[in-house]
Amino acid sequence: MIQFFRKIRQKLLSEGKTGKYFKYAIGEIILVVIGILIALQINNWNENKKLNKRELSLLSELKTNLEINISNLKSDIQTQIKSIKSFDYILSLPNNNLPFNDSIPNYLANIDYASDVILVSSAFQTLKSSGLELIRSDSLRIEIVNLFEVDYPKLMQETRRIEDQLWPAVVMPLFQKHLRNHKNGWVPNDYHNWLKDKEFFNMVSFRKNLRNSSTNYKKKAVEQTTNVIYLIEKELTSRK
Repeated sequence: MIQFFRKIRQKLLSEGKTGKYFKYAIGEIILVVIGILIALQINNWNENKKLNKRELSLLSELKTNLEINISNLKSDIQTQIKSIKSFDYILSLPNNNLPFNDSIPNYLANIDYASDVILVSSAFQTLKSSGLELIRSDSLRIEIVNLFEVDYPKLMQETRRIEDQLWPAVVMPLFQKHLRNHKNGWVPNDYHNWLKDKEFFNMVSFRKNLRNSSTNYKKKAVEQTTNVIYLIEKELTSRK
């Protein structure tokens, strides 16, 4: 093709048609520029197509992660609701001067256990490494970042911080003072003496309040996560 254009230019020059030669040369330059622009446009289109595919793939992965988080949070909430009932029962013992029964070790085991918050964030970490600007929608990107970098960290702090501090300093010493571990439960060494220890039951009451607060934080996290899932689904649907 280049040889063909060169022959035409040489023929025009040999025939002394300088004006036509320059017009032809300018036209040839324009054609080359148009060809380059078309090639760049095709390259940009292909690149945008790849980025679009990558974005939708990460959004789908994020949605899966968030659905797992909701499942984990709901499971924790149910466990904590059960433990709160156990707190109420243990607190009723000294208040009503109830006699010992075989269910008490199980109730004590329930109030002893505090579930950890397990949240999946692998897709968000991949998104961060790929560049948050990959998410085209500004509002969706803001909601995703807020959930993973503000709401979830706050949840982790508020549900574990005080419990982690209280456990070794207060809870375990009082448990070891009055109880012994027996067959996956706690059994009072001296039941009647234990019921008289106001410090122990004040600790139980305080931990119950912490568990209630933790449950409420997790319920709020479920709502926040559900909202982001809705926004992701809306974005995925609009891009099909």
